[in-house]
Amino acid sequence: MIGRLVRLDAALLRRSRLAFVTLLLLLGTGLLAVASGADWRQRYAGAADATLDTALKARGELVGIWDGIASGAVRPTDDNSYDGNGVYVPDPRDPYVAGFYNKQSAVLPAGPLLGMATGSTELRASSHIVNGNPLAGLMRVGEPAERVNPGALAAGRLDVLAFVLLICPLGLLALLFDASAREREDGIAPLLASIGATRPQLLATRGLVRGGLIWVIAVLVSVVGFLVIGADDPRRMALWLLATTIYVLFWTAICLAIAASRLGSVGAAATAGGIFVALLLVAPGIIERSLRPDGLIEARALADADLRAIMRRNGAPEAVDQTIDAVGKRYWQIDFASAPACARRAGALKDYSLRRLLDESYSSAIRDGASREALFDAKLDDWGWLVPSLGIRRGLEAVAGADPARQRGFEASVIDYHADFRDRVTRTILACGRFDRAEFEATPKFQWAEPAVPTASFWPAVIATLVASLALLSFALRPE
Repeated sequence: MIGRLVRLDAALLRRSRLAFVTLLLLLGTGLLAVASGADWRQRYAGAADATLDTALKARGELVGIWDGIASGAVRPTDDNSYDGNGVYVPDPRDPYVAGFYNKQSAVLPAGPLLGMATGSTELRASSHIVNGNPLAGLMRVGEPAERVNPGALAAGRLDVLAFVLLICPLGLLALLFDASAREREDGIAPLLASIGATRPQLLATRGLVRGGLIWVIAVLVSVVGFLVIGADDPRRMALWLLATTIYVLFWTAICLAIAASRLGSVGAAATAGGIFVALLLVAPGIIERSLRPDGLIEARALADADLRAIMRRNGAPEAVDQTIDAVGKRYWQIDFASAPACARRAGALKDYSLRRLLDESYSSAIRDGASREALFDAKLDDWGWLVPSLGIRRGLEAVAGADPARQRGFEASVIDYHADFRDRVTRTILACGRFDRAEFEATPKFQWAEPAVPTASFWPAVIATLVASLALLSFALRPE
Protein backbone atom coordinates (compact mmCIF):
# COMPACT_ATOMS: atom_id res chain seq x y z
CA MET A 1 0.00 0.00 0.00
CA ILE A 2 2.73 2.48 0.91
CA GLY A 3 4.42 1.82 -2.45
CA ARG A 4 1.22 2.59 -4.37
CA LEU A 5 0.70 5.77 -2.36
CA VAL A 6 4.29 6.84 -2.97
CA ARG A 7 3.84 6.45 -6.73
CA LEU A 8 0.56 8.35 -6.60
CA ASP A 9 2.04 11.20 -4.54
CA ALA A 10 5.04 11.40 -6.84
CA ALA A 11 2.68 11.70 -9.82
CA LEU A 12 0.75 14.48 -8.08
CA LEU A 13 4.01 16.21 -7.28
CA ARG A 14 5.03 16.19 -10.94
CA ARG A 15 1.73 17.77 -11.96
CA SER A 16 1.81 20.53 -9.34
CA ARG A 17 2.98 23.94 -10.53
CA LEU A 18 3.38 25.14 -6.96
CA ALA A 19 5.65 22.19 -6.18
CA PHE A 20 7.69 22.85 -9.32
CA VAL A 21 8.15 26.54 -8.44
CA THR A 22 8.95 25.70 -4.81
CA LEU A 23 11.63 23.18 -5.75
CA LEU A 24 13.10 25.53 -8.33
CA LEU A 25 13.32 28.33 -5.76
CA LEU A 26 14.85 25.96 -3.23
CA LEU A 27 17.56 24.81 -5.61
CA GLY A 28 18.28 28.37 -6.72
CA THR A 29 18.50 29.61 -3.15
CA GLY A 30 20.73 26.68 -2.22
CA LEU A 31 23.14 27.42 -5.05
CA LEU A 32 23.13 31.08 -4.04
CA ALA A 33 24.01 30.05 -0.49
CA VAL A 34 26.92 27.98 -1.78
CA ALA A 35 28.14 30.86 -3.97
CA SER A 36 27.82 33.28 -1.06
CA GLY A 37 29.79 30.94 1.19
CA ALA A 38 32.51 30.51 -1.42
CA ASP A 39 32.74 34.28 -1.80
CA TRP A 40 33.00 34.72 1.95
CA ARG A 41 35.74 32.10 2.25
CA GLN A 42 37.66 33.78 -0.57
CA ARG A 43 37.42 37.17 1.13
CA TYR A 44 38.46 35.58 4.42
CA ALA A 45 41.50 34.03 2.76
CA GLY A 46 42.24 37.33 1.03
CA ALA A 47 42.34 39.16 4.36
CA ALA A 48 44.71 36.53 5.77
CA ASP A 49 46.95 36.78 2.68
CA ALA A 50 47.04 40.56 2.98
CA THR A 51 48.18 40.30 6.59
CA LEU A 52 50.89 37.80 5.68
CA ASP A 53 52.03 39.96 2.76
CA THR A 54 52.30 43.02 5.02
CA ALA A 55 54.39 41.13 7.54
CA LEU A 56 56.60 39.56 4.86
CA LYS A 57 57.13 42.91 3.14
CA ALA A 58 58.22 44.55 6.40
CA ARG A 59 60.48 41.62 7.18
CA GLY A 60 61.95 41.77 3.68
CA GLU A 61 62.82 45.44 4.17
CA LEU A 62 64.61 44.71 7.43
CA VAL A 63 66.42 41.74 5.88
CA GLY A 64 67.58 44.04 3.08
CA ILE A 65 68.94 46.47 5.65
CA TRP A 66 70.68 43.62 7.48
CA ASP A 67 72.35 42.54 4.26
CA GLY A 68 73.28 46.15 3.48
CA ILE A 69 74.88 46.59 6.88
CA ALA A 70 76.84 43.35 6.44
CA SER A 71 78.16 44.51 3.06
CA GLY A 72 78.84 48.06 4.23
CA ALA A 73 76.46 49.52 1.63
CA VAL A 74 73.84 50.72 4.14
CA ARG A 75 74.23 52.86 7.21
CA PRO A 76 71.17 53.03 9.52
CA THR A 77 69.98 56.41 10.74
CA ASP A 78 71.36 57.63 14.06
CA ASP A 79 68.26 58.24 16.21
CA ASN A 80 70.12 60.68 18.46
CA SER A 81 71.10 62.98 15.59
CA TYR A 82 68.17 62.46 13.20
CA ASP A 83 66.38 65.77 12.61
CA GLY A 84 63.37 64.41 10.74
CA ASN A 85 64.68 65.37 7.31
CA GLY A 86 65.67 62.85 4.68
CA VAL A 87 64.99 59.13 4.50
CA TYR A 88 64.89 57.30 7.81
CA VAL A 89 66.64 53.94 7.71
CA PRO A 90 65.70 51.81 10.74
CA ASP A 91 68.47 49.86 12.42
CA PRO A 92 67.31 46.24 12.83
CA ARG A 93 69.94 45.73 15.53
CA ASP A 94 68.20 48.30 17.72
CA PRO A 95 65.68 46.63 20.09
CA TYR A 96 63.30 49.57 19.66
CA VAL A 97 63.33 48.92 15.93
CA ALA A 98 62.85 45.21 16.54
CA GLY A 99 59.82 46.13 18.62
CA PHE A 100 58.07 48.36 16.12
CA TYR A 101 59.43 47.55 12.64
CA ASN A 102 59.70 43.78 12.93
CA LYS A 103 56.08 42.92 12.08
CA GLN A 104 54.73 39.44 12.69
CA SER A 105 51.40 38.05 11.54
CA ALA A 106 48.84 36.28 13.69
CA VAL A 107 46.22 34.62 11.49
CA LEU A 108 43.25 32.45 12.43
CA PRO A 109 43.08 29.71 9.78
CA ALA A 110 39.81 29.26 7.96
CA GLY A 111 37.46 27.03 9.91
CA PRO A 112 37.13 23.41 8.78
CA LEU A 113 33.78 24.24 7.15
CA LEU A 114 34.08 28.02 6.94
CA GLY A 115 31.66 29.40 4.38
CA MET A 116 29.02 26.81 5.24
CA ALA A 117 28.37 28.92 8.35
CA THR A 118 29.91 32.36 8.59
CA GLY A 119 29.18 32.73 12.32
CA SER A 120 31.28 35.10 14.39
CA THR A 121 34.04 35.03 11.75
CA GLU A 122 32.01 37.58 9.82
CA LEU A 123 32.00 39.96 12.76
CA ARG A 124 35.40 39.59 14.41
CA ALA A 125 38.91 40.12 13.14
CA SER A 126 40.69 36.94 12.04
CA SER A 127 44.18 38.32 11.40
CA HIS A 128 46.46 40.81 13.13
CA ILE A 129 49.83 42.43 12.59
CA VAL A 130 51.76 42.01 15.84
CA ASN A 131 54.65 44.27 16.84
CA GLY A 132 55.55 46.51 19.76
CA ASN A 133 52.60 48.83 19.23
CA PRO A 134 49.96 48.86 21.97
CA LEU A 135 47.57 45.98 21.88
CA ALA A 136 44.67 48.40 21.52
CA GLY A 137 45.87 49.23 18.02
CA LEU A 138 46.13 45.59 17.03
CA MET A 139 42.98 43.92 18.32
CA ARG A 140 40.15 45.01 16.07
CA VAL A 141 37.58 42.97 17.93
CA GLY A 142 34.00 43.03 16.67
CA GLU A 143 30.79 42.77 18.65
CA PRO A 144 30.90 39.48 20.59
CA ALA A 145 27.28 39.67 21.69
CA GLU A 146 26.07 39.49 18.09
CA ARG A 147 25.02 36.13 16.74
CA VAL A 148 24.96 35.06 13.14
CA ASN A 149 21.81 33.83 11.39
CA PRO A 150 19.03 34.67 10.80
CA GLY A 151 19.98 38.27 11.53
CA ALA A 152 22.85 38.17 9.05
CA LEU A 153 20.47 36.82 6.41
CA ALA A 154 18.54 40.11 6.42
CA ALA A 155 21.80 41.94 5.82
CA GLY A 156 22.57 39.86 2.75
CA ARG A 157 24.68 37.09 4.27
CA LEU A 158 23.07 33.88 3.02
CA ASP A 159 25.09 30.79 3.84
CA VAL A 160 24.28 27.09 3.76
CA LEU A 161 23.41 27.12 7.46
CA ALA A 162 20.77 29.79 6.87
CA PHE A 163 19.46 27.80 3.91
CA VAL A 164 19.03 24.67 6.01
CA LEU A 165 17.58 26.46 9.05
CA LEU A 166 15.20 28.88 7.33
CA ILE A 167 14.59 28.09 3.68
CA CYS A 168 14.17 24.31 3.85
CA PRO A 169 11.35 24.45 6.44
CA LEU A 170 9.56 27.02 4.28
CA GLY A 171 9.83 24.75 1.25
CA LEU A 172 8.58 21.80 3.26
CA LEU A 173 5.57 23.76 4.52
CA ALA A 174 4.73 24.77 0.95
CA LEU A 175 4.97 21.21 -0.41
CA LEU A 176 2.84 19.63 2.30
CA PHE A 177 0.26 22.40 2.15
CA ASP A 178 0.10 21.86 -1.60
CA ALA A 179 -0.59 18.15 -1.03
CA SER A 180 -3.45 18.85 1.40
CA ALA A 181 -4.98 21.49 -0.87
CA ARG A 182 -4.89 19.24 -3.94
CA GLU A 183 -6.43 16.41 -1.96
CA ARG A 184 -9.43 18.61 -1.19
CA GLU A 185 -9.68 20.55 -4.47
CA ASP A 186 -9.06 17.74 -6.95
CA GLY A 187 -11.27 15.20 -5.26
CA ILE A 188 -8.45 12.81 -4.50
CA ALA A 189 -9.87 11.80 -1.12
CA PRO A 190 -12.47 9.42 -2.60
CA LEU A 191 -9.77 7.82 -4.74
CA LEU A 192 -7.61 7.23 -1.70
CA ALA A 193 -10.54 5.77 0.17
CA SER A 194 -11.33 3.43 -2.74
CA ILE A 195 -7.92 1.83 -2.61
CA GLY A 196 -8.16 1.34 1.15
CA ALA A 197 -5.55 3.91 2.23
CA THR A 198 -5.77 4.97 5.85
CA ARG A 199 -4.96 8.48 6.97
CA PRO A 200 -1.77 7.44 8.84
CA GLN A 201 -0.57 5.72 5.66
CA LEU A 202 -1.35 8.82 3.62
CA LEU A 203 0.53 11.06 6.06
CA ALA A 204 3.50 8.68 6.15
CA THR A 205 3.60 8.76 2.35
CA ARG A 206 3.62 12.54 2.29
CA GLY A 207 6.40 12.58 4.82
CA LEU A 208 8.46 10.11 2.81
CA VAL A 209 7.97 11.83 -0.55
CA ARG A 210 7.87 15.51 0.31
CA GLY A 211 10.03 15.46 3.42
CA GLY A 212 12.45 13.15 1.65
CA LEU A 213 12.64 15.53 -1.28
CA ILE A 214 13.51 18.45 0.98
CA TRP A 215 16.09 16.28 2.74
CA VAL A 216 17.68 15.37 -0.60
CA ILE A 217 17.91 19.05 -1.54
CA ALA A 218 19.38 20.00 1.86
CA VAL A 219 21.97 17.23 1.68
CA LEU A 220 22.73 17.98 -1.96
CA VAL A 221 23.33 21.67 -1.26
CA SER A 222 25.51 20.74 1.74
CA VAL A 223 27.60 18.30 -0.28
CA VAL A 224 28.00 20.81 -3.11
CA GLY A 225 29.05 23.31 -0.44
CA PHE A 226 31.68 20.89 0.86
CA LEU A 227 33.08 20.50 -2.66
CA VAL A 228 32.87 24.13 -3.80
CA ILE A 229 33.56 26.04 -0.61
CA GLY A 230 36.08 23.57 0.70
CA ALA A 231 36.03 21.10 3.58
CA ASP A 232 38.87 19.02 4.96
CA ASP A 233 37.40 17.20 7.96
CA PRO A 234 35.25 14.11 7.20
CA ARG A 235 34.06 13.86 10.80
CA ARG A 236 32.74 17.41 10.80
CA MET A 237 31.05 16.85 7.43
CA ALA A 238 29.34 13.75 8.80
CA LEU A 239 28.13 15.67 11.86
CA TRP A 240 26.81 18.44 9.61
CA LEU A 241 24.81 15.96 7.51
CA LEU A 242 23.52 14.19 10.63
CA ALA A 243 22.22 17.42 12.17
CA THR A 244 20.72 18.46 8.83
CA THR A 245 18.89 15.14 8.52
CA ILE A 246 17.41 15.32 12.01
CA TYR A 247 16.42 18.95 11.54
CA VAL A 248 14.51 18.18 8.31
CA LEU A 249 12.91 15.21 10.07
CA PHE A 250 11.78 17.55 12.86
CA TRP A 251 10.00 19.92 10.47
CA THR A 252 8.50 17.01 8.56
CA ALA A 253 7.07 15.72 11.83
CA ILE A 254 5.64 19.15 12.63
CA CYS A 255 3.92 19.35 9.25
CA LEU A 256 2.47 15.84 9.59
CA ALA A 257 1.24 16.61 13.11
CA ILE A 258 -0.56 19.70 11.79
CA ALA A 259 -2.13 17.63 9.01
CA ALA A 260 -3.22 14.96 11.50
CA SER A 261 -5.07 17.58 13.54
CA ARG A 262 -7.67 17.83 10.73
CA LEU A 263 -7.57 21.63 10.66
CA GLY A 264 -8.98 23.38 7.62
CA SER A 265 -6.71 24.91 5.00
CA VAL A 266 -6.73 28.34 6.62
CA GLY A 267 -6.25 26.97 10.12
CA ALA A 268 -3.43 24.68 9.04
CA ALA A 269 -1.67 27.50 7.20
CA ALA A 270 -2.02 29.84 10.18
CA THR A 271 -0.78 27.18 12.59
CA ALA A 272 2.22 26.33 10.41
CA GLY A 273 3.12 30.00 9.98
CA GLY A 274 2.82 30.63 13.71
CA ILE A 275 5.04 27.66 14.55
CA PHE A 276 7.60 28.79 11.96
CA VAL A 277 7.81 32.29 13.45
CA ALA A 278 7.81 31.02 17.02
CA LEU A 279 10.52 28.38 16.60
CA LEU A 280 12.82 30.25 14.23
CA LEU A 281 12.48 33.87 15.32
CA VAL A 282 10.72 34.43 18.62
CA ALA A 283 11.90 31.58 20.87
CA PRO A 284 15.65 31.86 20.04
CA GLY A 285 15.54 35.60 20.67
CA ILE A 286 13.74 35.18 23.99
CA ILE A 287 16.21 32.58 25.23
CA GLU A 288 19.29 34.54 24.17
CA ARG A 289 17.98 37.77 25.67
CA SER A 290 16.87 36.19 28.93
CA LEU A 291 20.19 34.38 29.45
CA ARG A 292 22.40 37.29 28.42
CA PRO A 293 24.38 38.43 31.50
CA ASP A 294 24.31 42.06 32.48
CA GLY A 295 27.07 44.10 30.89
CA LEU A 296 27.68 41.77 27.95
CA ILE A 297 28.84 44.48 25.57
CA GLU A 298 31.68 44.81 23.15
CA ALA A 299 34.94 44.10 24.94
CA ARG A 300 36.75 46.80 22.99
CA ALA A 301 34.37 49.44 24.34
CA LEU A 302 35.38 48.42 27.86
CA ALA A 303 39.04 48.48 26.91
CA ASP A 304 38.82 51.91 25.28
CA ALA A 305 37.14 53.29 28.38
CA ASP A 306 39.95 51.91 30.54
CA LEU A 307 42.55 53.31 28.16
CA ARG A 308 41.09 56.79 28.36
CA ALA A 309 40.97 56.61 32.16
CA ILE A 310 44.60 55.50 32.40
CA MET A 311 45.76 58.17 29.99
CA ARG A 312 43.95 60.81 32.03
CA ARG A 313 45.58 59.54 35.22
CA ASN A 314 49.06 58.96 33.88
CA GLY A 315 49.38 61.30 30.93
CA ALA A 316 49.98 64.41 33.00
CA PRO A 317 53.67 65.38 33.21
CA GLU A 318 53.76 65.25 36.99
CA ALA A 319 52.52 61.66 36.95
CA VAL A 320 54.97 60.30 34.37
CA ASP A 321 57.72 59.40 36.82
CA GLN A 322 55.25 57.75 39.14
CA THR A 323 53.83 55.76 36.23
CA ILE A 324 57.25 54.57 35.10
CA ASP A 325 58.13 53.55 38.63
CA ALA A 326 54.81 51.71 39.05
CA VAL A 327 55.23 49.84 35.78
CA GLY A 328 58.80 48.88 36.59
CA LYS A 329 57.93 47.51 39.99
CA ARG A 330 54.80 45.77 38.75
CA TYR A 331 56.13 44.07 35.64
CA TRP A 332 59.92 44.02 35.57
CA GLN A 333 60.84 44.23 39.26
CA ILE A 334 63.43 46.97 38.66
CA ASP A 335 64.01 50.52 39.77
CA PHE A 336 63.82 52.69 36.67
CA ALA A 337 65.66 55.46 38.44
CA SER A 338 68.78 53.30 38.21
CA ALA A 339 68.10 52.06 34.69
CA PRO A 340 71.00 52.66 32.30
CA ALA A 341 70.87 55.72 30.10
CA CYS A 342 70.75 53.67 26.92
CA ALA A 343 67.43 52.20 28.05
CA ARG A 344 66.04 55.61 29.03
CA ARG A 345 67.18 57.41 25.89
CA ALA A 346 65.01 60.20 24.51
CA GLY A 347 62.06 59.25 26.70
CA ALA A 348 61.72 55.89 24.97
CA LEU A 349 61.56 54.00 28.24
CA LYS A 350 58.72 56.22 29.43
CA ASP A 351 56.85 55.54 26.20
CA TYR A 352 57.45 51.81 26.48
CA SER A 353 56.28 51.81 30.09
CA LEU A 354 53.06 53.60 29.28
CA ARG A 355 52.44 51.21 26.41
CA ARG A 356 52.90 48.29 28.78
CA LEU A 357 50.42 49.71 31.24
CA LEU A 358 47.89 50.38 28.49
CA ASP A 359 48.38 46.84 27.15
CA GLU A 360 47.64 45.40 30.55
CA SER A 361 44.44 47.38 30.84
CA TYR A 362 43.29 46.52 27.33
CA SER A 363 44.04 42.81 27.55
CA SER A 364 42.29 42.62 30.93
CA ALA A 365 39.20 44.21 29.44
CA ILE A 366 39.30 41.85 26.46
CA ARG A 367 39.65 38.81 28.72
CA ASP A 368 36.90 40.08 31.01
CA GLY A 369 34.56 40.48 28.05
CA ALA A 370 35.52 37.02 26.79
CA SER A 371 34.82 35.43 30.18
CA ARG A 372 31.35 36.96 30.29
CA GLU A 373 30.70 35.85 26.73
CA ALA A 374 31.85 32.33 27.64
CA LEU A 375 29.39 32.37 30.55
CA PHE A 376 26.65 33.34 28.11
CA ASP A 377 27.61 30.50 25.76
CA ALA A 378 27.61 28.01 28.64
CA LYS A 379 24.07 29.04 29.58
CA LEU A 380 22.98 28.67 25.97
CA ASP A 381 24.47 25.18 25.95
CA ASP A 382 22.43 24.37 29.07
CA TRP A 383 19.13 25.66 27.72
CA GLY A 384 19.44 26.21 23.96
CA TRP A 385 18.54 22.60 23.17
CA LEU A 386 14.95 23.43 24.21
CA VAL A 387 14.53 25.24 20.88
CA PRO A 388 15.73 23.03 18.00
CA SER A 389 16.53 25.92 15.65
CA LEU A 390 18.76 27.58 18.26
CA GLY A 391 20.46 24.38 19.36
CA ILE A 392 21.04 23.08 15.83
CA ARG A 393 22.34 26.47 14.72
CA ARG A 394 24.86 26.65 17.55
CA GLY A 395 25.88 23.06 16.98
CA LEU A 396 26.49 23.55 13.27
CA GLU A 397 28.43 26.77 13.92
CA ALA A 398 30.71 24.77 16.21
CA VAL A 399 31.06 21.99 13.63
CA ALA A 400 31.93 24.54 10.94
CA GLY A 401 34.51 26.27 13.15
CA ALA A 402 32.60 29.56 13.09
CA ASP A 403 31.54 29.62 16.74
CA PRO A 404 32.44 32.41 19.20
CA ALA A 405 34.45 30.05 21.40
CA ARG A 406 36.95 29.38 18.60
CA GLN A 407 37.29 33.09 17.97
CA ARG A 408 37.81 33.78 21.68
CA GLY A 409 40.59 31.22 21.79
CA PHE A 410 42.28 32.93 18.86
CA GLU A 411 42.02 36.36 20.48
CA ALA A 412 43.51 35.03 23.72
CA SER A 413 46.38 33.49 21.73
CA VAL A 414 47.05 36.83 20.01
CA ILE A 415 47.20 38.59 23.38
CA ASP A 416 49.69 36.02 24.71
CA TYR A 417 51.77 36.15 21.53
CA HIS A 418 51.90 39.94 21.61
CA ALA A 419 52.97 39.90 25.27
CA ASP A 420 55.73 37.37 24.56
CA PHE A 421 56.95 39.35 21.54
CA ARG A 422 57.00 42.58 23.52
CA ASP A 423 58.78 41.00 26.50
CA ARG A 424 61.60 39.67 24.31
CA VAL A 425 62.24 43.16 23.07
CA THR A 426 61.88 44.72 26.51
CA ARG A 427 64.48 42.41 28.05
CA THR A 428 66.97 43.48 25.39
CA ILE A 429 66.16 47.15 25.93
CA LEU A 430 66.67 46.97 29.70
CA ALA A 431 69.91 45.06 29.22
CA CYS A 432 71.14 47.70 26.75
CA GLY A 433 71.53 44.84 24.32
CA ARG A 434 71.47 44.64 20.53
CA PHE A 435 69.73 42.17 18.25
CA ASP A 436 71.90 40.10 15.97
CA ARG A 437 70.85 38.52 12.71
CA ALA A 438 70.33 35.08 14.23
CA GLU A 439 68.07 36.44 16.95
CA PHE A 440 66.14 38.42 14.37
CA GLU A 441 65.64 35.31 12.23
CA ALA A 442 64.63 33.31 15.30
CA THR A 443 61.63 35.53 16.13
CA PRO A 444 58.89 33.08 17.15
CA LYS A 445 56.00 32.66 14.74
CA PHE A 446 52.39 32.68 15.81
CA GLN A 447 51.13 29.15 16.45
CA TRP A 448 47.52 27.99 16.36
CA ALA A 449 46.13 24.58 17.23
CA GLU A 450 42.66 23.77 15.91
CA PRO A 451 40.37 22.87 18.84
CA ALA A 452 38.26 19.75 18.82
CA VAL A 453 34.58 19.92 17.91
CA PRO A 454 32.73 21.37 20.93
CA THR A 455 30.25 18.62 21.75
CA ALA A 456 28.46 20.60 24.47
CA SER A 457 26.68 22.66 21.83
CA PHE A 458 26.01 19.79 19.40
CA TRP A 459 24.81 16.51 20.86
CA PRO A 460 22.20 17.81 23.36
CA ALA A 461 20.46 19.77 20.60
CA VAL A 462 20.62 16.90 18.10
CA ILE A 463 19.31 14.33 20.59
CA ALA A 464 16.54 16.65 21.85
CA THR A 465 15.46 17.41 18.27
CA LEU A 466 15.39 13.71 17.42
CA VAL A 467 13.27 12.91 20.48
CA ALA A 468 10.84 15.73 19.65
CA SER A 469 10.62 14.49 16.06
CA LEU A 470 9.79 10.94 17.11
CA ALA A 471 7.16 12.19 19.55
CA LEU A 472 5.46 14.30 16.87
CA LEU A 473 5.59 11.42 14.38
CA SER A 474 3.98 9.06 16.87
CA PHE A 475 1.17 11.57 17.33
CA ALA A 476 0.69 12.18 13.61
CA LEU A 477 0.82 8.50 12.58
CA ARG A 478 -1.23 7.07 15.44
CA PRO A 479 -3.89 4.56 14.35
CA GLU A 480 -7.32 6.02 13.70
